[in-house]
Amino acid sequence: MGIHYSQEIIEEILNRNDIVSVVSEYVKLVRKGSSSNYLWACCPFHNEKTPSFSVTPSKQIFYCYGCQKGGNVIHFVSMAENISYFDAVRLLAERSGIDLPEGNDEKEIERARIRKEIIEVNTQAARFFRDNLFNSREGMDYFIKRGVCGRIIKSFGLGYSLNEWDSLYRFLSSKGFSDEILLLSGLVNKDRGGHIIDRYRNRVMFPIFDIMGKVIAFGGRVLDDSRPKYINSPETPAYHKGRHLYAMNFAKKSQNRQLIIVEGYMDVISLHQAGITNAVASLGTALTDSQGRLLKKYCEEVVISYDADGAGQKAAMRGLDILNNMGCRVKVIKVPDGKDPDDFVRKNGPEQFNALVRRGMSLIEYKAEYYKSNIDIESIEGKAQFMESLSAILASIENMVEREMYIKRFSELYGVSEQALAYDVAKRTGEGDVRPPQKDIRVVAAKREREINKSEEEKKISYAEKMLLALICSDNSIYSFVRSKISPKWFIDPENVRISERVFANLDENNETSMAFLLEAAGESGRGDFARISLDDCIFENNHKAAEDIIKKRDELKYSMRRNEIIELMGDPGISKEKRNELNQELREIFSKYK
Repeated sequence: MGIHYSQEIIEEILNRNDIVSVVSEYVKLVRKGSSSNYLWACCPFHNEKTPSFSVTPSKQIFYCYGCQKGGNVIHFVSMAENISYFDAVRLLAERSGIDLPEGNDEKEIERARIRKEIIEVNTQAARFFRDNLFNSREGMDYFIKRGVCGRIIKSFGLGYSLNEWDSLYRFLSSKGFSDEILLLSGLVNKDRGGHIIDRYRNRVMFPIFDIMGKVIAFGGRVLDDSRPKYINSPETPAYHKGRHLYAMNFAKKSQNRQLIIVEGYMDVISLHQAGITNAVASLGTALTDSQGRLLKKYCEEVVISYDADGAGQKAAMRGLDILNNMGCRVKVIKVPDGKDPDDFVRKNGPEQFNALVRRGMSLIEYKAEYYKSNIDIESIEGKAQFMESLSAILASIENMVEREMYIKRFSELYGVSEQALAYDVAKRTGEGDVRPPQKDIRVVAAKREREINKSEEEKKISYAEKMLLALICSDNSIYSFVRSKISPKWFIDPENVRISERVFANLDENNETSMAFLLEAAGESGRGDFARISLDDCIFENNHKAAEDIIKKRDELKYSMRRNEIIELMGDPGISKEKRNELNQELREIFSKYK
């Protein structure tokens, strides 16, 4: 059985986490005027110079007039930390000392307990490695030599494992951790004699964090050129390498809708130190589907920078296909002279690296280059084989304008006829010169105008319904009057029907219903609208009279839309006499009620 958080728990989390206190941890809030009900700041979700982000303490909501994002404290943390709604619930529960249930499944409860204890073990180990680094020269000399500054060492939690057999094991045992949990953590293992020894010795240490910033694993690098160069944590109940990305906990805060994926820990660290904080690394060469979904969740475009060797190119190809299939825009950059991003950015600076990113090759360009590099296109057979591959790549482009542009570009670049290349692509796509039947432009225009008018009426109806819901949640005292007039069936917009059922059910149980509750019920698509309506439009001298007026206005809009539908239906020459009489009767009733 999955974990489910009841409405009571959500309400407790909302009550214990004052939105002003939480938001103030991210931005500086100021009050405009002594009598103002709002606190203001520059929005953390988009760039601006003049504050348009507001927090309303009395309603425990936020709203930005610039980007139209709004919600309660859970929604704010979810967006500010770039984490899921349920991760935000867990974070705020921890912040306020609320113990969340782990579900009813005993195996699930046990897995959660083990995972939590392994993370505690890892956290203690990270502190141990950090202290070792600051108390010994070996590890620190390595990072100084690589140009890593103290700020980055601290923020990334870098450390050093002593050149001893069991120093970490003795330290963790002294903290009360059992041998069983230490072996499960992967930080120690048994030698041939059955003695427990440290996995890492005389290595600089890179803690691996999950998206929430918890230590879930480690990577350890030798200080010289000995082998193996890296030793990484094995998979554990707390760590599955194909589901995580190194430094994603930092990169998600960059507010950049583009992420750069590189191969190594030091590549990421050097880029972050240079101010390129949207860089992450795959924990292994090949990108997995799970990592692709994680990237897709936090960005719109992914830039891949893998090594130029055969393994790196194949890994880039796999990553491109995974990300493209998930709907991400993807690009590939080649660092000059076969250098890795770490070497390049330290030698040339962030501006030069950003220039490489801007000039990155698209998926189509990279695939063409990849196939070209593996085929001898100087021979007729080789060039024909290459053009076959090129046609297949171009046929995969769904956008016809984009496909035509690439056909023109590649025909010039590779010295082939544009017509011949277009013909080969058309054979693969099965497209012919099929043109849609022409329609009377006046009929099309009239229909389009009716559709626009109907859409505008539907928007007005939905807005009036939202106003009523916001007014009820702002002032529960008017609910008994509203309930005597309407039920959730009165609402037309499907989302408003769903929300009204929750709001009415909560109020029917004599529970207070706040704006925070409404934003919770609204979901991501409707939160911004409700937050803005609450702040700007639900301000009346008499809320009872306002509710009555909103109900009346919404009904007028509904019947106006129905009147227009009837008039359009009656214009159909094929309509039966009985149906026409029925519509005429309905139309007379509408006119008599709403003249």
